[in-house]
Amino acid sequence: MSKTILYIATSLDGKIARMDGSLDWLYALPNPNHIDYGYEQFLSTIGATIMGKNTYKEILGFGVDWPYAGLKSYVVTTDKAFKSTTPDTFIVSNNLKDLVNDLKKRNKKDIWLIGGGQLIASFLDNDLLDSMILTLIPTTIGEGIRLFQDISKETTWTLKSVERFETGVVNLTYDRK
Repeated sequence: MSKTILYIATSLDGKIARMDGSLDWLYALPNPNHIDYGYEQFLSTIGATIMGKNTYKEILGFGVDWPYAGLKSYVVTTDKAFKSTTPDTFIVSNNLKDLVNDLKKRNKKDIWLIGGGQLIASFLDNDLLDSMILTLIPTTIGEGIRLFQDISKETTWTLKSVERFETGVVNLTYDRK
């Protein structure tokens, strides 16, 4: 059975985006050797993606081709009128737990929870998240969208690995106990 994995960049002060959803602070970090921080290797283990509507819209705003072509992508929203504009992308507005459990049974590869903050909290509160890879960016941004928003359930995690990069970025990998 596959696992659901949160793979996300976060600032030192625990923010995943500015209040307006902007990720400009991620690209401001000098990376002269074009390190991908394990992204390509991680992506090769993924069979499906799940993200919130705002995350989906932010990705579309990057001005590049849809980066998850060939993967089934699920956009979670309460907006019943919302439509996807990318291939193999499906809108989910209810039964998130059933969807995730079904995907875990059907997929040989893992499921990537891309974001955002409210969806991450929902995954945590419903025991839908198996692992986390937090890419810690050595930046504080002050106001912004918190990585963990209004979580109502306590969950214990075990540190699986730490990977340090020359840019000061650190990947922290945790598994749920």
